[in-house]
Amino acid sequence: MNTRAVTNKVKNEEFTLRAWDYEQDHEQVIDLLSIVFSEELEIKGLAVKNLFDEMKSMAPILRFMGLFNKNYKHVLDGFLIENQEGKIVASVNVGFAFNHWEIAMVATHPDYRRRGLARKLVTKAIEHAKEHGAKMCVLEVIDINEPAYKLYSSLGFVHYDSITRQKLEPEKLSDITAIELPEGYTIQDLKRNKRTNKERYNLDLRTTPEDVQIFSPINKTKYFKPLLIRLIRPIAKVILKIETSKWAFYYEDKLVGTIFVNLGRKEGSPYNLEIMIDPEHSEKIAEPMITHGLEFIQNNANIKQNTLTEFRLLEKPQIAVLNKYNFSKVETMHLLGLKFE
Repeated sequence: MNTRAVTNKVKNEEFTLRAWDYEQDHEQVIDLLSIVFSEELEIKGLAVKNLFDEMKSMAPILRFMGLFNKNYKHVLDGFLIENQEGKIVASVNVGFAFNHWEIAMVATHPDYRRRGLARKLVTKAIEHAKEHGAKMCVLEVIDINEPAYKLYSSLGFVHYDSITRQKLEPEKLSDITAIELPEGYTIQDLKRNKRTNKERYNLDLRTTPEDVQIFSPINKTKYFKPLLIRLIRPIAKVILKIETSKWAFYYEDKLVGTIFVNLGRKEGSPYNLEIMIDPEHSEKIAEPMITHGLEFIQNNANIKQNTLTEFRLLEKPQIAVLNKYNFSKVETMHLLGLKFE
């Protein structure tokens, strides 16, 4: 990673832009993100320190994988801006993510906003991704952050999707009972093999709108992973202390839905409910699928934490079920993409 410092004068104050170093910078970055995203973190029940602890735990694995594919060396890249006293006042993460690069956690301390620091960081992140062979960058921006949305648009990003993230507080889990599936539908534990990988790939193709796939293509490597990834995945789950349970839903012999439930085992790491449903079947099975996942969390959670899930705004039946079962909206995020020539 290029660690050359770039110095700029902004409003008579010197700022230095440089690559970030986890060991040196993580505590200051945690403090910065905790300030900038305090409201969002509190609503979700997330702890920034947990995210960075996970990054630290994964770093050795990513370095090992980088011996076989150099892109894995760049999953956790990022850049910072320091003031004259060496205080980190802005940051951005940029990393390889299979079929694109992701820009995330664009943060500027409230005392240093409206000075162009975010533009400098995002521009640097784009340049960095391109230097390492990226064909496309994607990022998320909350719908109420109009200045950030305008910034990304001015840099060439295109709005291609919108999602709603919602949470269920732990005390609202107690009364949920799984709804039975309609006639003709069945549920089974999802086992990863050639058949189910192909079925999940085709389900994802049917679920993802064509205009979204322009910026978020359904890459086969997501489902047909190389041997190295298959070997590393169980090790990563142990390191991150995540337990995943998963189910497949069929209509006759066709896969029409999947559920993944991730149960974090430490405070500040909410439970995650990930659901994919064939649009032709969502009206009939959205409620049985969602309640199945929630009942499982209710019976297996050992820490009182929020349950988080997300759906595209277009997925009306799923969102209607969340409303029925007392989920509350955390945020609406716009997804933006930038393709390179």
